[in-house]
Amino acid sequence: MKTDRKGRLKRGKDCRRCKATGKRIRVGRWLYNRWLRTYRTGTDTPSPAAAKRPAPKG
Repeated sequence: MKTDRKGRLKRGKDCRRCKATGKRIRVGRWLYNRWLRTYRTGTDTPSPAAAKRPAPKG
């Protein structure tokens, strides 16, 4: 583990994008993911993953 400037251990892994600790996902991405999940549960359209599954045989 890495330490901060005072010698205390830093928690978590550094974000590759912003080099900060604890900010692994951008806030905008977090909001988008929440919106998408809410939108998909409110509609009766299948998710993209379900559309890619092959039709059952028989």
